[in-house]
Amino acid sequence: MPIKIPKQFYVIAVNVIMLAIGGFVTFYVAGNINASGYERLYLLPLTFTVSFLFVFSRILFQRFKVFIIVFTGIGFARFVVLPYFIVFNDYYGGRSPEPPLAGSMETAIYLMVYELIVVTIVIGILDYFQNKKYKPRNTQQPFDETKSYFGYVAFIVVAIVAALGIPNVISSISFFIPKPDLVDVMEDSNVLVMLGGYMFILAKQLVFIMVTWWAHKRHRATSQLLYVWIAIGALFANIGIFIGTNRSDIVLVAIVSLVTFRLLFPKYFKLVVLLVVGMLVGILLIMSTVRNIASISGGTSGVTDFTDNLQVYFGGPYNVAMALETKLIYPEAQNWSVLFFDIFRPMIGVNMLVKDLPFEYSNIFFNQRYFYSDHATQILPMIGQGNLFFGYLLSPLLSVLVVCLAYFIQSKIDQTRSIEMFYFLTLVCTRMGMLMGQNTMNIINDLSYNLALFLIVYYVNRKIVYKKRLGDVRYE
Repeated sequence: MPIKIPKQFYVIAVNVIMLAIGGFVTFYVAGNINASGYERLYLLPLTFTVSFLFVFSRILFQRFKVFIIVFTGIGFARFVVLPYFIVFNDYYGGRSPEPPLAGSMETAIYLMVYELIVVTIVIGILDYFQNKKYKPRNTQQPFDETKSYFGYVAFIVVAIVAALGIPNVISSISFFIPKPDLVDVMEDSNVLVMLGGYMFILAKQLVFIMVTWWAHKRHRATSQLLYVWIAIGALFANIGIFIGTNRSDIVLVAIVSLVTFRLLFPKYFKLVVLLVVGMLVGILLIMSTVRNIASISGGTSGVTDFTDNLQVYFGGPYNVAMALETKLIYPEAQNWSVLFFDIFRPMIGVNMLVKDLPFEYSNIFFNQRYFYSDHATQILPMIGQGNLFFGYLLSPLLSVLVVCLAYFIQSKIDQTRSIEMFYFLTLVCTRMGMLMGQNTMNIINDLSYNLALFLIVYYVNRKIVYKKRLGDVRYE
């Protein structure tokens, strides 16, 4: 008889490990800092360790919440791993030809600590109230049967025709191996091309959901492994068929596909995770080569390149300091017109109406400070964006709003009995878990890209019922 280990044991074990790692990094960083402005860098691992011990470890083991898992993972990389490698590698610089001032760097560290404390408190409060209303999902019957797939099938057919018929869409689709001449239609100004790309991505994910749900039902009825392998094949296809060059989109789809698979085939989850991670690493490595991403070290130091990537993608202190100086150098970046553009310019559909307005969004100003050119590759951190519009005191406001929205969506995930709604809401919630390395433009673009078109198709599918016996189509 297998021994059931109490959940509290895992909480204690993880807390001990986190205390050991966080304590070591805190003391190591505090004792080995070698750059002006970085003297308080040790506060980052110290604050995260305390937040983890008092809030995140408890929440992580209560029940599965993808937002908290991703948020904690990103937070660990940003507040613990990055400071360690900055000091270990003696890499205090970045990609800008003019680094931020020491005073800006010190303020950036304090601002990151402030953001983490505020967001941790908000998460603790929201989680407390949400758990009071939570009802566990039936693991034997996690979802209800969809009445009809007619609307979905019709949309999938239209999406395939659009992908084949609209120039440049099919050329941007990769099958497991990124193409050498890969292009990104999601950045194309042609509305028709962008729509064709969005439709294909949505159709691909609907196929994965329908096939996996069918395989789950057949496996439950027959216990045949064939249906597990069919589901695994659908999962690999959903991850390995992608469009464009955005690596985070591939990672997001992989995470949500695994979450869905885990709910339907928990017995085979661990094996599939190992296979998916291997495939994902291969795709991302090839894509880095295809995109010709510049190495900060010129290929001479993998550790330096790793540290630089953490700084860029997780909103490290260097980038936050750059955001602070953006406000000083470009005071016009604080205008409400910029905030207006930050909200509506990334919104799929609406962006075509506002793109020609005489405004700029905040990320443009941020990259101008970064490179003093039109080179726009850096991501303005959320806390820097908040400071730009609301000042130091209210700088975590945007982060707090994203957390509140994520918990609202999580409540809908807990309540839904629709597998397709579960999948797409989880997809959005996963992106929100990356909020500290993102900004509102990334979040809004993802909401409109992954959710808006799906909700339209979902609504139409629910209204259309195909009657096999009569052979007709009617609206409910």
